[in-house]
Amino acid sequence: MSEQREHAEQVSASVRGRPAVTATAGPATLSLQRQAMLVTVVLRTSSAAVAAVVALLGVASAENPVWVLLSVAGMLVWAGIFGIRTLRGGPVFRSGAGDVVLCAVLCLLHSQLVPASVLTASAGSGWVDLIASVTVLNAQCFLRQPYGLLATVVIATAYTIGAPGLREAPVVLLLQGILSAGMFILLRRAARSADSTLAAKAEARANDVARAAARADERDQQRRLHDTVLATLTMVSTGVITERSEVLRRRAVADLRVIQDLAADTDDTAYQARTTNPGDTTTPLVPLDAALRTAAFAPRPGLPALTVTFGIVPVLLPRPVVTALADAVGEALTNIVRHAGTAAAQVRAQPVGAGVVVDVLDEGRGFDPAAVPAHRRGLRESITGRMAAVGGGARIETRPGDGVHVMLRWPR
Repeated sequence: MSEQREHAEQVSASVRGRPAVTATAGPATLSLQRQAMLVTVVLRTSSAAVAAVVALLGVASAENPVWVLLSVAGMLVWAGIFGIRTLRGGPVFRSGAGDVVLCAVLCLLHSQLVPASVLTASAGSGWVDLIASVTVLNAQCFLRQPYGLLATVVIATAYTIGAPGLREAPVVLLLQGILSAGMFILLRRAARSADSTLAAKAEARANDVARAAARADERDQQRRLHDTVLATLTMVSTGVITERSEVLRRRAVADLRVIQDLAADTDDTAYQARTTNPGDTTTPLVPLDAALRTAAFAPRPGLPALTVTFGIVPVLLPRPVVTALADAVGEALTNIVRHAGTAAAQVRAQPVGAGVVVDVLDEGRGFDPAAVPAHRRGLRESITGRMAAVGGGARIETRPGDGVHVMLRWPR
């Protein structure tokens, strides 16, 4: 691979330091989630502290002081657990569900935990009201809809059961849940829209970098051929060098080495000779996504143009593995141009464990693998053999009229 292409890989990787256009959350969505989690922790811990102070001030006049003390202790312990688990990235659904369950229990015991004078007052005047209000808000952040609104209904129902009678508090809780749910829906939608815009721009920039790398590599090869092989042939044709000249022998050896270097990317024997052990920890890691895009946009003289769509998650792999995957993808795309009868293909890459799976798909005419002649080495050597050389594997799924799916996996 030329120096221009290696430089383009580095630039392309820096350009695309983001998740691909997949189900994976983008930077805006992740930022919203982090900020929302931080807000819920602050609300839960601060409301628990304030509620504990209010509850202890009125414990003497409560219906059941012992239950008040136990409830306050449990509430403070849960607030600490909730904060720690959330900030450490614990199970979000479990934290949200646990918060709703604890709030529902407090609401069911409402009449036993607050003085009768507070219970008959307007909504929001008791410490249980404070806990319920914050839980309704947090539930819209932790739980996807309609589960967030369902949690609101559960809390409002528990409040009604625990403090029977005609009260405005359950209605306030329901309205609060609906409004906060709408707010979070709009925020999530805006974050996803921002992620889509960023991903589309990064995709376009990455494709431009990959195309530029392919063009730069092509120009470099043309210059090297012009300065060596074509120059030698010109001198022979003009009689500057005779066919028995020692100079001609030396130039021919040098020119042959240049041709072998240029063909190294598509010649299996040369490829295996120049690879290192991909499992070696000293092998440098390089970005796979840049190499796949460069292979997709590489020139194919004499062949029709091919439109390639990508769904690539950035991943770093050992250089020999990246080279093998890129070469195999390039061969698969070339086969599509030659044989599939379609002008479109897809390239997808997704990390799996410590490795990766790369898929190349088309919706062309397909073929019968059993009917491929034994002397045809494209699939057997240029794809399957190349992947086997670095400890990976390849699988081709196809049938006549149903397109082709080439799946490359490393490690095997």
